[in-house]
Amino acid sequence: MTTLRPTARVSTPPTTVAPADTASTNAVTPKGGSWNRSAAREVPISELQAKFGWTEQSWETGLLKAADAAGAKTRGGNGQVSAAEIEAYLAAPTDGRYLTSTALQQGRAAVDAKLAKGGGAPVDVDAFDSKWQDGLAKRADLLGGNSDGKVTQDELAAYIQKSKANQVDGTRWVPDQQMATFQSRVAESAGEVDPLRPTGGEGKGLELVKQYSRVMLDEGKNLPTFVSYLLSAADIKETPAEVNRTKSTFVRDPSLGGNGVSTSDYDHTGFDRGHMKAADDSPNQEAMDESHQMTNIAPQYGNHNQQVWKTLERAVTDLVKETGGKAHIMTGNLFLDADGKPLPPESVETTGARDRKIGVPTHNFKTVLLELPNGNVTMFAYLVPNVKDGPSKKDAIVPLLESSRVPVDQLEQLLGQDLYAQLPKGVQEQLEKDTSAPGAFQLQGSKYESVTLLTNR
Repeated sequence: MTTLRPTARVSTPPTTVAPADTASTNAVTPKGGSWNRSAAREVPISELQAKFGWTEQSWETGLLKAADAAGAKTRGGNGQVSAAEIEAYLAAPTDGRYLTSTALQQGRAAVDAKLAKGGGAPVDVDAFDSKWQDGLAKRADLLGGNSDGKVTQDELAAYIQKSKANQVDGTRWVPDQQMATFQSRVAESAGEVDPLRPTGGEGKGLELVKQYSRVMLDEGKNLPTFVSYLLSAADIKETPAEVNRTKSTFVRDPSLGGNGVSTSDYDHTGFDRGHMKAADDSPNQEAMDESHQMTNIAPQYGNHNQQVWKTLERAVTDLVKETGGKAHIMTGNLFLDADGKPLPPESVETTGARDRKIGVPTHNFKTVLLELPNGNVTMFAYLVPNVKDGPSKKDAIVPLLESSRVPVDQLEQLLGQDLYAQLPKGVQEQLEKDTSAPGAFQLQGSKYESVTLLTNR
């Protein structure tokens, strides 16, 4: 199947918003980063343990306590933790017990830079620019190498591979995607707005927090209103080669018991089991398995799922990979009439192999908040019709997707929710009304100048 990828060609000049000290871009640099976590928004660790069933021996409790201890110079060491403390700890994991994909990528880059500077000779384990990088080098030498006080690329690679396979005592690899959902739990418990959880959704569906995503489930229609998750370039690069969708099967969501949709409810309906969170955006096999739970699935026509929707999924994934960024993605379903207004319940088409009726969405939507390595953020959204006679060739798919670009504001009005409430109001106003943002954006001083989502090479 032919797919579209981010390239160095621009189809149309972008309408842009930029910081005052740079040339015009589609991205905005909010003060203090894309948004600010609040260090004051803390919650007792014991409360989190009771709420989520995290035992003293669990990695979740271990991470909470490590983050609390690491923040002792400010608010830390008080038995409470905030999402900000977790974020700060992960950015400089001095004890090396919990390594995100971003940390692994930074560690690799630091070792590579030192090795290149030294002509490829092994590097002293205490020769790096930060204590946490020194710690990573020391552990790689001890646990993946020959314990000679120096580190090589092979030793670091061996250590990382063992860590990913949970073969190193006291060290755990936590993919960025999993960590984002973990932080989302903490932020919600502390009353903080979070990029994976829109505001205004109270009472509009059943909220499910998974290990790698969040789900807003429409129980009446038996499908998700939306699924939100993080996709990072670091996770894409760190995904083990053996992760494969053919190893996973569609399953009923275990959190719903017998009340949940089963894969057999789709048998002989003529509809594909369409993933909302893309299966290929799974950083490990556990995430892949989770993506096959039926709470991540909606009825999609074959060509729409396998051609149009797949093209958009791959384009977004490739864009994240090429820019080295992190994308907060929300994907979901809407039921609209010919004028783009919500259908009354009695007009919603349903399907289902048995007594359970599943709503057939007229449209699938996808919104992306892309955070770039330089701290800029950009935003784009698509509202794509789910039709039986959808195109199967690139020459027809491209115009369809281009015509499906919508401002985020439009989706917010249809959903009745603020999708990116954590952003400063001024940033929301600049980005959420900008329908040109999907087309192209330039990163000044970057090799990714004029990257575009939907242009051929």
